[in-house]
This record gives sequence, structure tokens and C-alpha cells, in this order.
Amino acid sequence: MPSPLQRRNPIADPEMPNVLAEDVLAPAKGGNAPPPRLKAAPADCLRALHLLGYKSFAASTTFTFGPGITAIVGPNGSGKSNIADAIRWVLGEQSLRVLRGKRTEDMIFAGSEMRSRLGMAEASLTLSNENGWLPIDFAEVTITRRAYRSGENEYFINGSRVRLREVQDLLAHSDLGEHTYTVIGQGLVDQALSLRPEERRALIENAAGLGGYQDRRQRAVQRLEATQANLVRTRDILQELAPRLRRLEQQAARAEEHARLTEELQGLLRLSYGHRWRQAQEALRLARQNLSRAQRAWEEALEAVDRLDREEAETRLRLQTLRQALGEWHSQSSQVHAEWEQVQREAAVLEERRHQLARQQEDAERQALALERERAARLQRLQDLERERAAIAERLQAQQAQVQEARAALQALQARQAQARAEADRVAREATAARRRLEEAHEALAALRSQMAHWADQIRAHREAAEDLARREALFRGKVDDLQARLLDLRRAREEALEEKARLEANLAELRGQIAAAHRQLSALEAQRERLKARLDDLARQREEMAGLYPGVRAVLQARARLSGLIGTVASQVTVPPDLERALEAALGSHLQDVIARTWADAEAAIRYLNEARAGRATFLPLDTLRPPPPLKAPAVPGVLGVASSLVSAPEAVAPAVRLLLNRTLVVQDLKAARAAFDRLEGTFQIVTLQGEIVRSSGALTGGTDHREGKGLLAREGEWKRLPGEIQGLERSVRTAREQVQALEGEQEGLLARLAGVESSLREHGRSLEALQEQARAHEAQVQALQQEWAWHEAQARQAEAQVAEASAREQEAQAALEAARENLSRLEAERERLRSALDEGETADLSRRLSLLEAQAHVLEGDRAAAERILEAARREIASLEEQQRERQAQARSLAREAAGLDERLASLREREADLSRRLQALQERIQPTEAEARGLDDRLLEFSAREREARRILRSREERLGQAKLEVERLEDRLRRLREQMEEDLGLVQVEPANGVPEQPPLPLHPLVSSLPTVEEPPEGLEEAIRRLQAQIARLGAINPEAPAEYQALRERYEFLESQSQDLEKATHDLQEVIAELDRLMEREFKQTFDAVNEKFKAFFQRLFGGGAARLVLTDPDDLTHTGIEIVARPPGKRQQTLAALSGGERALTAVALLFAILEASPTPFCVLDEVDAMLDEANIGRFREALVELSQKTQFIVISHNRKTIEAAHRIYGVSMRRDGSSQVVSLRLDEVEAEEPEEAAA
Repeated sequence: MPSPLQRRNPIADPEMPNVLAEDVLAPAKGGNAPPPRLKAAPADCLRALHLLGYKSFAASTTFTFGPGITAIVGPNGSGKSNIADAIRWVLGEQSLRVLRGKRTEDMIFAGSEMRSRLGMAEASLTLSNENGWLPIDFAEVTITRRAYRSGENEYFINGSRVRLREVQDLLAHSDLGEHTYTVIGQGLVDQALSLRPEERRALIENAAGLGGYQDRRQRAVQRLEATQANLVRTRDILQELAPRLRRLEQQAARAEEHARLTEELQGLLRLSYGHRWRQAQEALRLARQNLSRAQRAWEEALEAVDRLDREEAETRLRLQTLRQALGEWHSQSSQVHAEWEQVQREAAVLEERRHQLARQQEDAERQALALERERAARLQRLQDLERERAAIAERLQAQQAQVQEARAALQALQARQAQARAEADRVAREATAARRRLEEAHEALAALRSQMAHWADQIRAHREAAEDLARREALFRGKVDDLQARLLDLRRAREEALEEKARLEANLAELRGQIAAAHRQLSALEAQRERLKARLDDLARQREEMAGLYPGVRAVLQARARLSGLIGTVASQVTVPPDLERALEAALGSHLQDVIARTWADAEAAIRYLNEARAGRATFLPLDTLRPPPPLKAPAVPGVLGVASSLVSAPEAVAPAVRLLLNRTLVVQDLKAARAAFDRLEGTFQIVTLQGEIVRSSGALTGGTDHREGKGLLAREGEWKRLPGEIQGLERSVRTAREQVQALEGEQEGLLARLAGVESSLREHGRSLEALQEQARAHEAQVQALQQEWAWHEAQARQAEAQVAEASAREQEAQAALEAARENLSRLEAERERLRSALDEGETADLSRRLSLLEAQAHVLEGDRAAAERILEAARREIASLEEQQRERQAQARSLAREAAGLDERLASLREREADLSRRLQALQERIQPTEAEARGLDDRLLEFSAREREARRILRSREERLGQAKLEVERLEDRLRRLREQMEEDLGLVQVEPANGVPEQPPLPLHPLVSSLPTVEEPPEGLEEAIRRLQAQIARLGAINPEAPAEYQALRERYEFLESQSQDLEKATHDLQEVIAELDRLMEREFKQTFDAVNEKFKAFFQRLFGGGAARLVLTDPDDLTHTGIEIVARPPGKRQQTLAALSGGERALTAVALLFAILEASPTPFCVLDEVDAMLDEANIGRFREALVELSQKTQFIVISHNRKTIEAAHRIYGVSMRRDGSSQVVSLRLDEVEAEEPEEAAA
């Protein structure tokens, strides 16, 4: 456990740095020179430069380098010099002016009309480290720097994130530091000659590498100053401690007297408080009994109200249930009644239909009977006709028999007669003709059969063609069906694509709205951030100008560098919640400008300064003499927020000042809360509201409107402390919003791509749909053509079949004619023979006449028989028709009978349904009527409950008022007891009281040595209060007492002795640091002189070489003071006298500057060097010598030359061409001359 002396050690104090640490004396213990570079850099140490988003190089661009010279060419404005800037930037350059910019955002590609801006810039420099010339264990080292538009920079070494200091330390060992000649621009060429001599010495210092020495010297000087300041402060503290020791000795004696009087006073106070505690408890017991009685009465009234509420709720619930049931039953009754009426209507319709069917059935049966009678009559007529036909047939048969007999007789007679050869010749001719007709009939029959075979072939061909056409039609019909299915699928796909397109367009519209909203949000956030930044700048300006401070306060704060121990104003040290700023501004008032000092001596010194400077007045709060009052105890009153000192925050070191100003200040919501708290507070205090009204312990009240409201110091300081965090939060919000915008835009691009795909699919679907529809139309046309062709073949086949049928009839006729011809020929042959044998021509004539008569009679009978046959056939057809009609009427009658039976069944079902519905209606009516009566009764009960409830609630309110009054009385007495307890604890400390009469009391912790028991006193001793007032007066006369005075005295003595030893240590450290600074000065002078001599010699040589003669040299302006001497340049071009630099021409100045820079590079070479248009001012005659010198230097140093000069470019081993794209970004083309030179001999050989 550290002692108080150790805790207050000023050397260990965090505000007083310990200058005796090891790093203070490190320069004295170690070597003075910075660590040398281990090895020389290789000739090709610079391997590559990679750029992404840096200035005009928006796209990823990589430059690879080799030993020797690399040239970079291109038109003005293409971005060549950005390469030199990028190398400076990645090597740690912090000056934006040197990098040709004003803000970090200028390092990032700014975008153009054709290309959006980028959010980050990155440059990477790759160095070869195979020989270990860099102090890092990698064969290749890549240094990367990134910048963001927020201003943030990041550094990486081989992908690992590092600090800028680490990059600088690495490069400090390699002659690639910030102040080396790695990048030489045209501005440096002009600057080398235009600098004043004192400024020009920096060229030699940088070449000598004195930056490390100067940094160490600066650190040593700073440590020396800190050590000396700590020494002065330690001595000041020792001077301050002496009078304080004397005061503490006096305070110890007063503390003992105070302890004796306090002990006596506490004994008397215990008796007084014991009596008062007893009285307060008795009053509280009686009030609690009254409260219990009021509580019981209120609970009984509440129970009565609750009971009525429950009964009423149950009645309402029953009534609601009944009404719901009635509603359902009425609804069911309406439904059943409507259904019953529907059944009635359906039954009436079926009855009417049943009567119609009965009538139709009777008609059908009557018609069937009539047709049966008609058929019977026709059958009888048919029988009569058949008998007549039989009789005619018999007569015809008999007549034919007679004809045959007569013909036979005639033929016999003619045969016997052989009368005339003419008759025989006729018969012979007829026989010849008959033979000819027989031959013709044979030929006709053969032709007819040939034609029938031809037609049969045609029928087969047409049938086969029709079958083939039917198959083809089925095939095409299948194709048409398949096309229709494909069309349907394609239409569905097209509809789905249209739906997808509509959905994507809706999503795209919604997303565009989100993007617009995100852009608006981003713009609003950026505008808000800029407003806050502007406000922060304004506050910084006001803080710098110390606006609003009293002249005296401003004077001492401005002189803080001369005045030690001043911490700042109260406003600058206190952090107040924003909602309390107005209240604390009013409470503190002018104390906000009180200056907090560490000690009385610091405050006294500041007052002396104000008096001497006549700069005004100021109030000081020395922390070592402040005596903060005890804090208020915040009363338990609604609207009280707390004691002001507990509501603010401040550094621990200034806490006494905060407690001094705010311990007796109470913060409340409003004046109502202030008035309530005012009666509970004692002593000196002030109450402040959130609106700034102030109530003081004297009863004074301050309030109203302040025109300066919101512009006070406290509000300004609070805003100054909050704004950086708010700006950082807005920066994060801006980054988040920007990422959200980018994400939404990426999602939009995805939706646009999907929408384009869907639209392309729709177009493809449209083309496919048109093609399929055209194909389907073609197939339909083909099917129709096939159908027409099939119909034609079917018609041809039917026509051929008809012709075959006709030919068959004709074939039968021809066959019959052939048979007839044969018979006729036979008959003629027979007749010729009979004629030859005929004897009597007269008999022949008689027989012929008789035969003709018989044949005529037979012909008549044949006609009669044919007529009878026709009549008989007609009769049969009529009978068949009558039978068909009779069957139809009988079927109709049966159908009507079946339909009538179905209707009868449906009627019976409807009658049953009607009866069931009637029963349901009756049942519902029987349930509805008693329920409605019960509901009316419940309505009457609810009216009764309402009256009873009003009376019960009136009683409840009355008893509730009495209960509230009893509670207020108990709370008042409890609060009185609580205040008495707080007053006892304030006067007596921890007190253990014995609870009485059931009063709850939480016993104190079992800290028996610290807790005193309060006695129970029925009657106080006489003169008790007078004795108490007398002791309190004696204690008050002693004034403020420091009970810790003895302990503080001992601690302060130990601290005094410790500071004396520290003072001696600081004096020794001061001496050591002074020796280190002197040693560093000597070392820098030696290095400066050696480098100056080397550069001077090289400068002479390069001047004569570049000018082709003449002389030049460097001259020190003060050779006796190498620490501050300047450097003059004396030059004499060939053929001219020695003259000043101002008298030289532009080309001579440029060539002189180049000679100086080449001399510096020769004397102190860098691993690589970038020359940015340093040859711009040289003419053709001097470019050649410049080129030769450059080639010679490139043997040790790798050069990157940015130039427009053709001769300079010819010296390069590789060339990069830079041009500007239309989108405002740079593009690069590379060429290796060694490869081109290697290809030319090969082409020549070929």
C-alpha cells in the first residue's frame, strides 16, 4: 500500500513526466551516430510501382523497373508527374503542398463525366532486399500506402499494417527518408539557386544525413527543458511545503479540543434525540392504527363493489349468451322456414309435372291401341291380298300352261309343215342374227367384266389413297396437337415471363426509390457532417480567441506558458449532460470563469501577473487550500434530480473545485419541485431548475428570460467536447450510407441484368410463338388439304362402287340377255326344224292366233300378278310402319311411367322433408319463446344492478378519501421520523435505535465500535437543550477543524524529504543532457564539413563537364560557425568573368543547378532517383553532356526520368508512355529498348 507521500510524488505524477527515465539519458550512454546502413543498395533495388485510384491512375497500373534509366514520356496533363508524386507519397511525404494538393481527397481519383470517382487511393513500392541493405528479414519489401476520402491513411509493409513512424524508421537506414534526394523536380532545380545562403545549407545537411542527428538533438533539448522545468517545479513545491507544515501543527491542537467538545455534545444529543424519537414513534403508531381501520373499511367497500361488478358481469355474460343463442336460433328458424318454402315450391312443380306425365302416358297408350287395331286391319287386308295373289298366280299358271300347249301345238304343226323356204330362210337369218347377237352378248359381257375389274382396281386405289391420306391426316393432326401443346406451354412461359418482368420492374422501381432515398440520406448525413465540422471549426476559433472570457481570465490563460500550475477555467474542466447545461449555467454564473490553480502560490503568481500587466481581474481556485462544504442530501421529492456535484463529471484532480461550487446546489425539474424541496433542506444551499430559475436558501427566487440563453461558456464547452464524437459517428454513418448506396446500386445492376434477360426471353418467346403459330397454320392447311383430298378419293371410290353396282346389274342383264340369246337361238333352230316339217299352213295360222290370244291373256294375268305383288309389298311396309309406331308409343308410355315413378319418389321425399322442416320450426319456436322471456328478465336485473352499483361506488369513494387522508398522515409522520433519523445520523453518526409499536426499522451493519445506541427517554433532563446550545456555540467558535492534521503533518514531512532527493537527481540529469547536446553538435559539424567538401569537389567537376569549361565552387558564409553558416555559389561559365547567380541566364542557371544536384548525388548517392523534367530548361547543346553525366551516375543509382526531350529519352533502357483516356484517367504503354535492339539484328538476318 503506497504511503500518502508516495502518492503525491510530483515526479511520479502523470502530469509531471519522469525525466529520469532511461530514454532521457540514452544519448549519453550509447553512441551518438544513427545506425549506419548495413550494405549498399543493389543497382536494381526498385522493382515495381503499383498504383490504384491514385490521382489520374484510376485503374490498376503497375510499372516495373530495372537497372539503369527508365524514361516516362507523354503529353502535358497526361499524369506523368503523378508518378513522382506517388513515389513521394508512398515514402511517407506528409506535405500536401509538395504533393500538389490541398486535402487527402486530392490524392484520390476524382472521377469524370464518363467514370465515377473512387473512394480509395493506393500506391505500393516494391524494393529488392536480396543483399539485406534494408534492416528487415525479407528478400523483397513492398511498402503500401492507402488513403480514404475521410482523410484516413494506412501504411503496410509486405501486407502487414504498420505505423508511419515504422515506415520512416525503415527508410531512415536506406537513404530513402523524407529529406533525401529520391525525387528531384524542376522546382527543386530552381530552388537550389534561388534559396538564401542560410536556407541552402539544408541541401548539404540532407546530403550528409544529419536528419537523424538533428532529431536526436531536438529530443535531447526537449528532455533537457522538461528536466529543468521539473527541477524548477520541485524547488517551488519545496518552498510551498514549509509554511504548510507550520499550519498543520497548529491545526492538530484545535482538533483535539474539538474532539473533546464533540464527544460531550453527542452524549447530550443522544438524550434529546431519544425523547424526540419516542414521541415520533408514538404518533406514528396511532396514525398507523387509524390507517388500518380506514384500510379495512375501504377494502370492505371495494369488495362490495367487486361483488356487484361480478354479479353484473355474470348477468351481462348470461344475457349476452342468451342473445347470441337467440340470434343463432332466429337465424336457423329463418333458414328452415326458407327451406320449407323452397320444398313447398318444388313439390308443387313436381305435382304439376306428374299430372302432365299421366296425361302424356294416357295419350301414348291410346295411340298404341289405335295403332294395334290399325295393324290388325292391315294384316287382315294383307291376308286377303295374298289370297288374291295366289288366285291370280293359279290362273296365270293355268293360262301359261295353255300357252305352252298352244305353242307346242303350233310348233308341232309348223315343224310338220315345211311349207315355205322363205319362212325357213327367215328362221335361218334369225338364227344367224341370233348367233351374231349371242357373240355380241359374249363380247359385251367380257367388256363389262373388264370394266368392272378396272373399276375394282380404281376402288382399291382410291381406298388405299384414302387410308394413306387418313394416316397422313392423323400424323399431321398429331403434329398440330403437339404444336398446340407447345404453343400452350410457350404462352404459359411468356405469361410467366411477363409476370416476372412486371415483378422485376416493380422491384426495380422500389429499388430506385430506395437508392434515391439512400442518396438523399447520404447527402443529408454529409451536409450534417459538414455543418458539424464548420461548427467545430467555429468553436475552435472561439476557444483560440477565448471569446466570452473576462479580460483578466483571458490574460492569465494566454500567459499560461509563463505561469505554471494553471489548469484552466471551471467551464473547460466540467462535463455536463446537455439537458443540465442551462441549469448549471445559471447555478454557476460567473464561477464558470473561475481559474483552477494547483496551489495557492500558482494563484498568487497569476494575480501578480495581472497586477503588473494591468490586464484585469480573475477569480482563482487553488486546489491545496479549497474547503468544500459537505454535500446536500437530496430530499425524496418528486422532480428532484440530485445534487449538482454528483450529476457532472470532471477530472479527479479538480474534484475539490467542483465540490466547492456544486455540493450545496440541488437540481430539480421545475419550480414546483423546487418549492417542495425547499421545505426539506436546511443550512446554506441553492436550488436550480432545468429552465435556469434559482431558489436560494434565503428564500430569494431568480428567473425569467435571458437573451444570451444557449450561448454560455458551459454550453459551448459541452458542444466542443461532444462534437468530435458526433462527427465520428456521422463519419461512420456516412460510410455506412455510402456502402448501402453501393450495395443498392449493385442490386439495381443485378435487377437490370435480370430484367434484360427476361426481356430477351420475351422477345425470343415472341419469335418462337410466331414461328409455331405459322407452323401450326401450315399444318392446319395441310390437314384441310388432306381432308379435301381424302373426301375426293372417298367420293371417287363411292362413285366407282356405284358404277360397279350398276355394272353388276348390267352384267346380270347381259348374262340374262346371253341366256335369252342362247334360248332364242335354240328356239329358232328348233322352229326352223319344225317349219321344215310343217305340213299345214292354215292349221298353223289357227294355232298361231290361238297362241297369241293365250299369250295376251297370260300377259294380262302377269300384269295382275305384278300389281298384286306391289300392293302386297305396300301393305307389308304399312304394317311394318304401324308396328314401328306402335313400338315407339309403347316405349314412350314405359318411359313416361318410369319418369312418373321417379317423380312419385321425389314427391314422397319432399313430403318427408317438409314434415321434418315443420318439426324443426316447431322445436325452434319452443326454444326461442322461453329464452326471450329470460332475456327480458335479465335486462330488468341489470337496471337494478346499476342503481346498486352507483350507491356502492359512492360509499367506496367516501372511504377511499378517508384512506388517502390516513395514508398522507402516516407518510407525513414517517417522513418526520426519517428526517429525525437523518438529523441524528448527521449529528451522531451511525445510531442503532430500537423499533417500537411495529415500526419497521432496518438495523445498521454490525459495526459495533462505530455504532452508538440511542437510549429510550420518557422525560428529558431539565436544562438539556440549553446545555446543547452552549456546547454547539463553543464548537462553532473553534471554526473549521482538520481532524487529519497530525497524519497530514507526518506525510508532508516525508514528502518534503523525498523531493529534496529528487531535486538532486534532476540537477545531475540536466548536466548529463547538456553534455549529450554538445557532443551531437560536434558530430554534426564534422559530418557537415566532410559532406560539404565532397560536394564542393564534385560540383567543380560537374560544372566544368556540363559547361565544357569554366569554374564554380561552394563558399561558406561563416566558416567559423559550421552550425549556422550559409552556403554561397560562385560560378564562372566559360568565356565569362565570375558573376553572381542572378546575372546568369536561364539555361546557365538550370545547368548550374543540375551540376549541384549531380554533385550531391555523386557524393551521397541514393538507391534510386526520380528526375521530373529537370532537363526542361536545357538546350540541345547541353542535353548531350547532361545525358552523359546521367548515364555515368546510373551505374550506381537507378534513375526514373520524366522528360519531353528526345535525347534524354534515348539514354533510357526502357520507356513508359502515359496518355489520357476520354474518361479522364491515365493509361500506360511500356517499351523495353534492349528487347527492341535484340529483335532488329534478327530481322536484318532474316
